[in-house]
Amino acid sequence: MNQEKHRLIFALITIGMVVAFNVTGALTGAGWKLATGSTAFTLLVMLVWQARTRDPVFGRWLLIGLIGGWIEITTDAWLVAHTQTLLYPAGEPLVWDSPLYMPFAWMIVLAQTGTIATWLGQRLPLAAAMLLTGLLGGISIPLYELLAHYANYWTYTRTPMILHAPFYIIVSEFLLTLPLPWIGRLALRSAWPYSLLLGALVGVLMFPAVLIAWWLVGPCEGAIVQFSCTG
Repeated sequence: MNQEKHRLIFALITIGMVVAFNVTGALTGAGWKLATGSTAFTLLVMLVWQARTRDPVFGRWLLIGLIGGWIEITTDAWLVAHTQTLLYPAGEPLVWDSPLYMPFAWMIVLAQTGTIATWLGQRLPLAAAMLLTGLLGGISIPLYELLAHYANYWTYTRTPMILHAPFYIIVSEFLLTLPLPWIGRLALRSAWPYSLLLGALVGVLMFPAVLIAWWLVGPCEGAIVQFSCTG
């Protein structure tokens, strides 16, 4: 099996792990302890695999995800404080307004999605790879948000939703995953330290993605494209 197939299969396996943990959490209402433990376990598996394979693509995405995930908590704080639509359960360890596990969960998601985005970007024109990656990000979100709601990881209120996934979150995930094939191409053409800057770029781009999405479809009243609120 060549390195590209090996890498893609591993990314898909870890996605399956995350989904399985989230289904377990949803069925048991496990809360933040399972979220923290499953995030730590999945990240450990990914780091061990990277240490064994020294994969240049996956390793860069882990680094990009680490930086982007920690910057993302600023966007989380805006959602909690400004939109007041994102709610986390009381009593769990926080970093700013986010659960302590959240930056590392983003690290995992960005490494997984970035690996798939890079695979697409090596086989398709850049525009097509970006569109498919954005659709992957937007379409997968309702499942994750549904599971997170019933697992008592977090929930949303006072915004139009489908399956407990706000429309603005779906749009923002489409927007923030859209450039990942381009980011992947830049990462592979550059030395490892450059991935630190690309991670910062990914993290910074998350805020305008959420802001635009909120402006378009987020509020219960006054959105550019208005949907009714049921939550």
